[in-house]
Amino acid sequence: MCGVRHCREKRLASWLCLASDALDAHVLPVTHDYLSSVLGLRRAGVTETLIRFEEQKLIRKTRGVLQIDKRDCLAEKSCSCYKLISGAYASS
Repeated sequence: MCGVRHCREKRLASWLCLASDALDAHVLPVTHDYLSSVLGLRRAGVTETLIRFEEQKLIRKTRGVLQIDKRDCLAEKSCSCYKLISGAYASS
């Protein structure tokens, strides 16, 4: 449902927050290609969005590694699906 209703920025922010929660880490070993595959987005669109996030100082990226610097701001950019999913995990 998220893939149909929410823009790529919100979907990517949600996925990064969920992955960060699952790993309990702010450094994620992911590539643009992997993100495009799991989110069903074009790789170029993922790259554009990550560049925008980096310009806003939310993340830093290097080859194969993405570091989340401003977790709260990234969570604010995420779609409502993030809050629902993270809430479900928190209550179980």
